[in-house]
Amino acid sequence: PKPCGFGLACKYHGRRMTSIVFCYAPCMRNKSGAELPSKKANNKAIDRARDREPVDRVVALRHAFLDRLWIGMFVIALFGAPASASRTLVTGWQPVYTFHLAVGALVALLYFARHYISYPAKLRILLALFAVIGASGIFTMGLLGSGVWYLIMCSLLTSTFFPVRTGVLVVILSGAGMVIAALLFTQGILTIPFDSNVYVTSLSGWASMLISASIMPFVVFTAFGVYQKTIFDLVRETEQQRDKVTELAGKDQLTGLPMAKLANDRFQMKVHSAQRSHARVAVMFVDLNGFKQVNDTWGHEAGDHLLITIAKRLQASVRNEDTVGRIGGDEFVVIVGKLGSRDGAVPVAEKLIANVCLPVDYAGQSIPCGASIGIAIFPEDASDLATLRRLADRAMYQVKRSGRSGFAFADNAPLSDFGERD
Repeated sequence: PKPCGFGLACKYHGRRMTSIVFCYAPCMRNKSGAELPSKKANNKAIDRARDREPVDRVVALRHAFLDRLWIGMFVIALFGAPASASRTLVTGWQPVYTFHLAVGALVALLYFARHYISYPAKLRILLALFAVIGASGIFTMGLLGSGVWYLIMCSLLTSTFFPVRTGVLVVILSGAGMVIAALLFTQGILTIPFDSNVYVTSLSGWASMLISASIMPFVVFTAFGVYQKTIFDLVRETEQQRDKVTELAGKDQLTGLPMAKLANDRFQMKVHSAQRSHARVAVMFVDLNGFKQVNDTWGHEAGDHLLITIAKRLQASVRNEDTVGRIGGDEFVVIVGKLGSRDGAVPVAEKLIANVCLPVDYAGQSIPCGASIGIAIFPEDASDLATLRRLADRAMYQVKRSGRSGFAFADNAPLSDFGERD
């Protein structure tokens, strides 16, 4: 049985982890009082607790990105449209200036009404404005205008917000438009209706170009910078969450101790070390005495408190390089390496029992506790953890049947009696 409580689940798309789900699994109790998660309730909890935060952050980022672009368009409309019209002093009034003023007024109106417009509509309107302004510029001003710049920005933003195919299509259309404009100007079908030499030496012409070619790039590139930084932050958080999930997946949520798989990995490491140094590894199966009575008398919160306390005591009883794991409701496994002989496990077991048998304080009361320990030794008894655990489990039940806290080896050696009854 595994403890219930808060847990983690991962959602995958193929082999790629797309999200992490934090869930709470309601509990059942077995006959010994150990907690068991309800599988059906656990699945429902996972379904209800889909963690959408990373997706929500990306969506919010895209909305903020689009708002920055609209701010840039509004600033250009506020200053660019009058600057464009001011070129009348050099070129005379041109139809494109009427178009620029109309677009400026439309942009200002849409900017103040943007909170009432849906995100898809705002995006498509913005891209359409870029395309129309760009097309009008290259077909009326040719290379003297900033139409090429608007078409490039339209292609870039389309590739950012839409699938790549859509962005490629817009690039092709923009390129086709520029080719057509080039052919029309080179064939003399289209002409610039003013003296270009006078225009390029005018202050109003350069002011209009400066506004179009500086404000919008600044807004777009800063928005891209924020967008890129946030994406990197999300990737970094995903990596950290993946490492956390990898860590938590092998640990018990209540006590923080390794569970069976992680304990097996550590056992294999100790076996490799023991084979090189011809040492022994002890696998100790620890079962608490009287745990059901604690749950029945003081409640399950007291039982959880007892398990957490015993887990800390077990860890304190062995070296840092040794492993203490929780494999069931009130069952633990202790893996001790670098033993010179079989008898080297005796003082470790005695220390474990001595510490476990100390009363546990809970809510001003003293809860008695005991332990039965079965011991199996690598390589004498077996060479794999599963067999060693079964042998240690069988030896533990010998102690259990005696009704007293103690330990026994898998070879049916006499019990070590500490005088505590279950």
